[in-house]
Amino acid sequence: MNENYSYSEYAVAVRQTKEMRAKQVAVIGVTAVSLVLALMVYWVFVVLTVAGGIGCYLAWQASDMEYETIFLDGSLEIAAIYQKTRRKTKFQCEMKNVLGYRVGKKEDAVRLGKITRDFSSHVEGRDCCVMKVGTEKGPHVICFEPGEELEEILEKRYRTLKA
Repeated sequence: MNENYSYSEYAVAVRQTKEMRAKQVAVIGVTAVSLVLALMVYWVFVVLTVAGGIGCYLAWQASDMEYETIFLDGSLEIAAIYQKTRRKTKFQCEMKNVLGYRVGKKEDAVRLGKITRDFSSHVEGRDCCVMKVGTEKGPHVICFEPGEELEEILEKRYRTLKA
C-alpha cells in the first residue's frame, strides 16, 4: 500500500434520544389533531394535515439513520444514511482546514469549543473525535465516531493538530 494514500470508512447507527423521540411524537400529535379539525370544523386544516403528513414521513425517515464517515487522502466526508436506502452528505472538509482535534469522550474536548454539529451515535461511553474546522461561515466544532483505521491515520499523519 502506498504511504501517501489513506482511506477509511466507518458507519454507526444513531440511537434515538429523548429529544428526537419527543419531536416525532409532537409531529404525530399535531397531525392527528389537525386531521380531526379538518374533518369536523373547517377544511383549511387540511393544509396543516398535509404538512403534518410530510413531517411524519420525515420523522419516520430519521428514526432509522446511521452516519457514515469516509476519509480519503486528506478529505473527510460525513453522510447520513436514512432507512438504509437514501444517502445525504452532511459535512465535508479538507484536513488542511482543521484547527485541532481530540479523540476521547465528548466532554473532555472542551478546549476546542462547544460542539456545533454532532454526528455520533449518542451511545454513552463511546469514544468520539471532536474536531475544530475552519469554514467560510466560521469555525465549526464537529463530533463523530472515527473507527480504528481513521484513529490510526490521524495519529500518524495529523499528530501535530492534536489538542
